Amino acid sequence: MSLTFVLCLCTLLSLLAVSDARIAIAPRTVPPPPETLVIPVSLDENQIYSVMVNMSANPSPQSFSFALTTSTAITTVAGVNCDSCGGVSSYDPSKSSSVQQLALSQSVTTLNGDASGTVVLENCSLVQSNGSAWVYPNQTVTVANQSSSFFSPGVSGMIGMGLAPFADSPVAGWLARNPTQPAFSVGIALNPLSPTNSSGSGGELHWQQPDASFYEGELASKPMLAANASNPSNMSTWFVEMDAWTATGPSGFNVSQSGTQMLTFLDPFYADIVFPQGPARSIYADIPGASKHATSAFAHSWKLPCDSRFTVTVTFGSFSASLDQSVLVMKQADGICVGVLQEWIDQTATEYLFGSPFIAEVYLIFSFSQSGNGTMSVAARAPGSNQLAPAAIAGVVLGTLAVVALFVIAAVLVYFALQRRPKYPHKRRKPSKTEITPFTATSGSSPLRSSWQPYDSQRDLLEPSSTLSPGSPDWVTTMLSGDSSPNSNSFPGGTTLSESRGTVASSSLIQLDSPPPYMIPNSPLPVPLRPLRKKSAAVIDFGRKWTIFLCAVVFLRRANMYDNTTRTHRRLCPTLDRKTNETTMQY
Repeated sequence: MSLTFVLCLCTLLSLLAVSDARIAIAPRTVPPPPETLVIPVSLDENQIYSVMVNMSANPSPQSFSFALTTSTAITTVAGVNCDSCGGVSSYDPSKSSSVQQLALSQSVTTLNGDASGTVVLENCSLVQSNGSAWVYPNQTVTVANQSSSFFSPGVSGMIGMGLAPFADSPVAGWLARNPTQPAFSVGIALNPLSPTNSSGSGGELHWQQPDASFYEGELASKPMLAANASNPSNMSTWFVEMDAWTATGPSGFNVSQSGTQMLTFLDPFYADIVFPQGPARSIYADIPGASKHATSAFAHSWKLPCDSRFTVTVTFGSFSASLDQSVLVMKQADGICVGVLQEWIDQTATEYLFGSPFIAEVYLIFSFSQSGNGTMSVAARAPGSNQLAPAAIAGVVLGTLAVVALFVIAAVLVYFALQRRPKYPHKRRKPSKTEITPFTATSGSSPLRSSWQPYDSQRDLLEPSSTLSPGSPDWVTTMLSGDSSPNSNSFPGGTTLSESRGTVASSSLIQLDSPPPYMIPNSPLPVPLRPLRKKSAAVIDFGRKWTIFLCAVVFLRRANMYDNTTRTHRRLCPTLDRKTNETTMQY
């Protein structure tokens, strides 16, 4: 083996080692998390939470309110040919240029009713809080042509955010279009139900990525277990395991359950909390005055005194949430109080349902991976996060600042208006050092006020017989008197002022020998006034000088900072001789 071959082999092995080392230390590229999009949620008079969904790609898409549900992943809308859909706004495929008809039919079932119809692929979009749209094309939609108690007034469909069928979910389409993203998440931050059943803001969805500012503490996560599709009594397509629940009250009762499998699903579509019959009856048995009240399509409700006090605490992993009578007792319009916690009609049902009354008290997160597995996470709601949406808060803050700014501007305008207002000598004020007496005595002593001649004694100066002083300008003034000027003032909200005046001729000509102020014969000439300078002008002049000075300093500092040439530096400012430590001025 030659020496050249050995050297080449060693060089090759070295290059391979360096390459392997670079591969080993190269960081793995992780895609950044998606942006958090805010989807506003509305709450209608029927206590249904819904979002706005646009369908079709036309310049004027068809817009509908879709109720939120997590029990299923199917999206459903009322069709134009549905006569049993309650007269809600309906979707017309013939008006869409992006619809794709499929030779399929599908049915959707809720605890309240069901709907069925044909299946289409349509371009849809969710309306965000900023007015823009989150587009998800080729969405699978069931267009209902018949229904039974499925739709409610003002709500034309349902958007499914559940686990199955996962391929029909809007989440599955987003994951397919973003294969580098490991999961899609949605945070649910609902406002509590309205006690008067009025419509308004229902909170918001944090689409694609949860908003960490809406919850505090640690998140408790539970895997979403797929329901047995062969069991027709399943109320949801998924469940999670609740670890424990406890009910306590002032009468000393304490009912709890733990250590057994308690399958639970959480869905904002339902405004109820439903327990199996055994646990629900054990709770109401310890509340004085509680009795069976009414029956809905799937549950019994209980009537109880309006002053009932009790608390129900539920636990998921390390997280526990407590609901008291402010949530669990609801007063109806007829004055009867009923319990939000109900029991299943089916005595064999063992599942638990936590609807919007519970979800509005916590922050709920659903996450779905590329493989279709789901995780439910829950955390305590951050204080104040369920009071006002960020947009409302911003509106309140901006409105407050605008009002304050208007008050400040008005105050400044009033101040300057008062400063410009002429000062009339109608009030006696103590002379200060800054005031100048308009007329001063020519002699060394000041005249006494008693020596001033009253106006009545000088009225003869205003008579036409007055002789004009030689060389004085002719100032002529005509004064009209009579009823042309009323002597009363009356207006809405004002007072009436009456005056008694002396008799004056209807017209008189007054010839004055000098402009105001009028001269008194045989009196000393007035001393000319010096121009008065207002303090505000002095302040403004002072501020102007300081502003020019500061601007010059800033200019010199900036020139000293950015000009690195010695010539310019010496021309602008003094330099320090580092050798002699003396300051010399270069011009």
